[in-house]
Amino acid sequence: MLYWIDAAMEKTVLADGTIFFHIPIDEKMVMKNPVPCKKDTHAAIRRWYQTFQETLMQYGVYVHPLWLFRKNHGGEWGFTIGDGHDNDIPTPLRMTCQQSSTLIFQLLSQSTMFPTGSPLHDVVANCFGDGLKALKAILQRSHPAFIDEPATLVTQYPKQREKSLLEYKMEAEDYLQLRSMIQGHARELDDPGELDIFINHMKQSAFVQRITRDERRQRALLHKYQGDKLLETLHSVLMMPDCPGNDVLRTPRAVRQVSAPSSGATTGGRTSQIPRLRARRGARVNAVGAASPNSTDTSGSGGARTSGGSSDRTGSEECYDYDQGANDEDIPESFTNFEEACVNLLQIEVPDQEDTPSNMLTYDNCRRAVLAIRENPNAAYLPNCIVCRGQHRFENCPTLNDHDFLKQHYIRFCQKCLPRPNRALPTKD
Repeated sequence: MLYWIDAAMEKTVLADGTIFFHIPIDEKMVMKNPVPCKKDTHAAIRRWYQTFQETLMQYGVYVHPLWLFRKNHGGEWGFTIGDGHDNDIPTPLRMTCQQSSTLIFQLLSQSTMFPTGSPLHDVVANCFGDGLKALKAILQRSHPAFIDEPATLVTQYPKQREKSLLEYKMEAEDYLQLRSMIQGHARELDDPGELDIFINHMKQSAFVQRITRDERRQRALLHKYQGDKLLETLHSVLMMPDCPGNDVLRTPRAVRQVSAPSSGATTGGRTSQIPRLRARRGARVNAVGAASPNSTDTSGSGGARTSGGSSDRTGSEECYDYDQGANDEDIPESFTNFEEACVNLLQIEVPDQEDTPSNMLTYDNCRRAVLAIRENPNAAYLPNCIVCRGQHRFENCPTLNDHDFLKQHYIRFCQKCLPRPNRALPTKD
C-alpha cells in the first residue's frame, strides 16, 4: 500500500510522509483564509499548490500532495481511493474527498484567487464544481506527471532578474527538485557545481563570484555556503560598499520615535499583548546568554533590584517584559519586509546547551513559520500555532517567547510584519 492508516490516532500517513488527520472540515475557516496564487508561472504554481495543500489540510480538507501525482494514474483527480496495493488513500476518506472537492471549487472560483487575466480562471470554470479535478487541471502544464515531454520543464535554469534573493533561491531549489524527478539525479545548492550556476545567474554575478571564489576553496569556510547560511552569506556580500547597485538593497531609514502613551490612552481600546520594544544601550539584538530583564541584579551593593516600571504592567505584558529604558533612548528599527526579517533570523546564533536541546528544533520551526506567513499571511491567524501546534495563534506563542535568543526577533516581527487577516504584507521593491 502507498499509505498507512492509524485508526486509533485518527490519521493517515501518505507515501511522502504527509500526515492527514481525520477531523471535521471547518468550512468557515477555509473560506475566511484563502491562499491566492500571485503568479501563474510554472514554478509559482507549484509553490502555491504546496502552500494551498498545507493550509487546507489543517482544516480537514484533503488536497493530494504535489509530488505524489503519478503519470497515467488516478483519473480526473490524479489519485485513487481504495484498499488495494496501488491506491493512494484509504476508503474511509472517500466521503472527505467528495466534501473537499465541492469546497475547493468554491475557493478556486473566487475572482482574487488568480492574477487578473490569467487563463487559470477559465481552467477552474471548466471543471463544473469539481475542485479536485480543477487542481489537477491547474497543474496540467506545470507538473512532470501530466505532460508528455517533462524534460521541457527544466530546459532553462532560473535567473534572478528583478526577483529578491530569497525568491530567486526558492525558485532555484524548486528547479533542482523538479530536475531530480525528471532526469533521475538529485543535487542541491550545496553542490559546488550547482552553486556556480546559481551565482552565475544572479544580478551581480561577476562581483559575487570574485568575492566568494577564494572562500569557497577553503574547506574550513565551506559551511558559509551550505544550507540556510548561503542566503546570509550572499546578503552580506551584496551589502558591501563596493558592490554595484547596493544602494537599491540598502535604503536608509530614519529611526522611528515612539512617544510613551498617556495613562488613559488605552481606555476602551484593545491593548496589544506585545508592548513596544526598547533596547538596552549597547545590547546586541538577540544576544545569546543576555540576562533576562526580569532577573535580579546583585552587582554593586549586593542587594537585589528589578527593572524599573515592571510593577505597573499587566499580567499579560509580564510574559513579554523587556527593559523599557529611558524615554530618550532609540527604539530598534522594526522589520519593514520579509526580506529583512529573514536575513535577521539567519544571523541569529543558536546556543548549543545540553540543558536546552530543543533550541535548534525551535529555531527551525520559527524559520519555517516566517516563510509560511510570507507565502500565506493568514497562516499567522490559524487556531493552532504554526510553530508549536498549540491551541493559540502565532502572535501568542509561548515557545518562541521562552527562548531568549529568538524573543526579540519574534517581538519585532509581530510588531511590524505580522498582518491583519486577509491583508497583504509589505514586500521589498
